[in-house]
Amino acid sequence: MPASKVDLTVDQVFSLLADKLSGYEIRDPQTDLAHAIERCFSSGKTGIFEAGTGVGKSFAALIPAFLSGKKVVVSTATIALQEQYMNKDIPVLRDILPFEIDVALLKGRGNYLGMRRFSDFHLEQEIDPEFVDWVNNTSYGDISELDYVPPFNIWYEMNSDSDDCLRNRCPNFNECFYFEARRRADKANLLVVNHNLLLADAASNGSILPPYQLLIVDEAHHLPDIATDSFSMSVSNRGIRMLLGRAAKQCNPPAHLLGDVETNAGRLFMRLNMIARQAKMRLREPVDGSVELAHALSALRRWLEEENFEQILDIEQAREKVQLKAKSLASTISGYVRCLELLTMPSPEWVLCLERTERSEVKIEVVAAPLDSSHYISDLVLNKPGLESSVWMSATLATAGDDPFKYFKRNIGADKSIVQIQVPSPFDFKNQALLYLPKNLPEPNHPDFLACALPQIELMLELTQGRAFVLFTSHYALRTAYEALAHRIPYESRCQGDMPRQKLISWFKKTPNAVLFGTSSFWEGVSVDGDKLSCVIIDRIPFQVPDDPVYEARCEEMKGDPERSWFNELALPYATMRLKQGVGRLIRTKRDKGLVAILDMRLTKKPYGRKIVDCLPPMKVIRDLPSLESKIMEDFLDLGMEYREEERKSRLRHSVPDDDYEREPYQD
Repeated sequence: MPASKVDLTVDQVFSLLADKLSGYEIRDPQTDLAHAIERCFSSGKTGIFEAGTGVGKSFAALIPAFLSGKKVVVSTATIALQEQYMNKDIPVLRDILPFEIDVALLKGRGNYLGMRRFSDFHLEQEIDPEFVDWVNNTSYGDISELDYVPPFNIWYEMNSDSDDCLRNRCPNFNECFYFEARRRADKANLLVVNHNLLLADAASNGSILPPYQLLIVDEAHHLPDIATDSFSMSVSNRGIRMLLGRAAKQCNPPAHLLGDVETNAGRLFMRLNMIARQAKMRLREPVDGSVELAHALSALRRWLEEENFEQILDIEQAREKVQLKAKSLASTISGYVRCLELLTMPSPEWVLCLERTERSEVKIEVVAAPLDSSHYISDLVLNKPGLESSVWMSATLATAGDDPFKYFKRNIGADKSIVQIQVPSPFDFKNQALLYLPKNLPEPNHPDFLACALPQIELMLELTQGRAFVLFTSHYALRTAYEALAHRIPYESRCQGDMPRQKLISWFKKTPNAVLFGTSSFWEGVSVDGDKLSCVIIDRIPFQVPDDPVYEARCEEMKGDPERSWFNELALPYATMRLKQGVGRLIRTKRDKGLVAILDMRLTKKPYGRKIVDCLPPMKVIRDLPSLESKIMEDFLDLGMEYREEERKSRLRHSVPDDDYEREPYQD
């Protein structure tokens, strides 16, 4: 029976959940959120909701979505949340609802294997037998099914590509993994995608996703940054080299055209390499040589567009295949030329960034990023033709000020018909978490900060017997702290970079009393329930890196407007949202207890620091740490064990003396 003909209410579905799902209990914050989302859907308004940890925003959004009887798209930023929707939340609701729900997952086209392209590539060179075995057995052709990632230049020749697609003239069309995924998406009531695909569809005027009426954007705080990346353009020495190799191999253009591109690219990137004073820097002035490379690329593009390849015998669509490859190459060139045009004549609406990386070879890349991506989101997503209502959700959207959603609304260009609500967490933070704000540390920019913070970090790890995330805003501080503390503490520890992220998280969950030292990638998207994680230590307020070119340009634009404040409108809201994400690692269930420590004196000394603290969950604040001999921390954390004085003395006998911290100054 279709959803639109089932006379069910949101409250009735929650009652079904409580009856049929073991351990589930109806929570007022969750039902309140669900009703607010239902009102948005029925009234055609845009909803912006901050749902605190434990609210259960997935169910709160999915239930009114399914009951609407309309086509719904759910967009997430991370694979982990996509998998949660597909493998956990949606199956639960499908089991209890008295009507069929057709759900599909769709990824970007480049994630799917192109069988014809694979066959053509396999004819030309050997391929890893393990990969061939996967090709012969896969049902979905999704690269994420592999336990390893093929080299980019190889996958790039075999994945599904719109510019190299014969569509229904392709001999593999009926078995095409990408078009089969599109067919599943067309039939589905609800489609789960990621933010990159959502934005790609918006930019293509809806040529990727089927028409939909309702949109749910989860992890919405990520979308503005992803939009900046999605609408950026770039050109690099490595990209030019790959382009020339593909062109020579696939289309055989005149040698002088390839030579002109190679010569002018060599000159430009040599000049850029000489300009590069650091790994990433902003370009403000035109760069000599960009015009010449743009002209050489344009000449090659004209040949690719005009050549009919009559010399190729059209056997088994050989000529058409080459024409498609030429089309693909011409499309790549167009992107390079647009970027070079901005390098020739910089625009105030674009930020030019020069990036230099050294691994096996030096890579020089110029990136052109939009100064403001909000109008893309507003024009192409919020005001998409046919979209009736959209809901934007996250655990961290609100910041300080009279309008807690002002910063986020500006970032997505939302300015009318807005319903906005902060839905509090059902957790009892005052009785589940302590927030330690120290009284006597130097401020983070002081050269002695890290040296003074290290003994406090060690004491906290003793108090909670490990079981901690120690999070930093810089890789330098991370490595310095890890190297100083790892051999002092009696608990097994690991540092970000020791192994892949998911393996580190798995190691942490399996290892008793583990301590994980990490940076930005562990500030969110990690959930450790129970007493495995009882302490989160954060070194400082996570203000955005000041030397990021896009951030620098946005600050400059605000400084030029006397009615705006770059600090209050940009720096402070960003840091607040980021800090909320880091703090949110600790309390994940009603049973969790623990300590959050933020070692930044500005939170108590500066007026803006107190505003940030007011935005955090309402934890009990302490200014001094209890001693190891006290029972305060033990009782609070429910450790179920006593600190033994002789064990503590034994540990101290085997640790490094305190004056080891002073051997050389620490700087962040």
